[in-house]
Amino acid sequence: MVGALVALLVLWGLVPLIAHAGLGTVTGQALDEAALTQAKADRTTLVPTPVLVAAQYLPEVVAVLAGVLALVWAVRHRRWSAALFAAGSVLAANLTTQFLKHGVLDKPDLGVQQIASNSFPSGHTTAAASLLMAAFLVAPAHRRARTGRWGAFLAALVGMSTVLNGWHRPTDAVAALLIVAGWGVLATLLTRLLDAALGRSGLRSGGAPGQACRRFREDRSRRRQELAWSEDRGESAYMPPAHERAERQRARAASSSADSAQGAPAWNGNQPGNGGAAGSGNPAWNPQPHGHAPRIPARPRIATAVLLTVLTTALVLLAVWWPYPTVAGTFAGRVTLTAGYLGIASAAALGWAVVARRLRPATR
Repeated sequence: MVGALVALLVLWGLVPLIAHAGLGTVTGQALDEAALTQAKADRTTLVPTPVLVAAQYLPEVVAVLAGVLALVWAVRHRRWSAALFAAGSVLAANLTTQFLKHGVLDKPDLGVQQIASNSFPSGHTTAAASLLMAAFLVAPAHRRARTGRWGAFLAALVGMSTVLNGWHRPTDAVAALLIVAGWGVLATLLTRLLDAALGRSGLRSGGAPGQACRRFREDRSRRRQELAWSEDRGESAYMPPAHERAERQRARAASSSADSAQGAPAWNGNQPGNGGAAGSGNPAWNPQPHGHAPRIPARPRIATAVLLTVLTTALVLLAVWWPYPTVAGTFAGRVTLTAGYLGIASAAALGWAVVARRLRPATR
């Protein structure tokens, strides 16, 4: 919990800093405007027409595909708790973006930008990135690494497309990705807490609902019977003798072990053919308490985000200290736009990497 809260503080703490730099300072507004102007100039000179047409519909297409994929995985792999909090994170991220844009933040007219209306954070980026994050949260363990890589890549691509289309400035997309990542960390924390609570009560989130309810009723009936045995109700109460109670306890233990053996198949590395036990056709559960089982990675890594952030900072400093004015078509203008694109990519990599570190370690 401490690590998740620290990650949440870092992600959401960067949002007001970027808002102050991009909205409240002359240098920040000038860099944002130069990047947007350079992107508009590149649309007519460098970017082909099919790419521009695809960029117009990219946020909607990515959002729909990510939402459908998250729904399919939630139903197929019965990721109910993860799907619940993933849906909550999608709703919360979009509400947070709209509340900040229309109710909290304001862009002062410093005489730099042509349009002084506030577009911070980006609603298009938030919508697509939140659904990509939901797919990452609901993804099964063997799909998690690939989903994380593609999720971060597509989220960064959507943020860049909003700049290329002239809808938003780079800081708008960066703030949207950080907001989505913060809600993803919170959804991961709540999912793990709920799974832990269900595990203590005997209700595993990955099991069938009917089987879980049956085990819950059986557990309650056993506890009631044990409580009745332990209470002294006078001569009218019947208490089975000690040997009969011991026999019932052994029968219950045997039935519980049989149910757990039938309902918990998993990987066993003893059989070379299909990963099951030697001489058996069905895979059996063989826990590895000391971490010898192969772990399934969850990417991207934080080192990627750190490298992109360093490059972005270097390019921003170069654009600020360049002796010539930062306008479209100049070297400083292209450096500023490149820094904006790298900043969007670093925000996406940082968000997905932090969420990946908070996910439960998975083993085959």
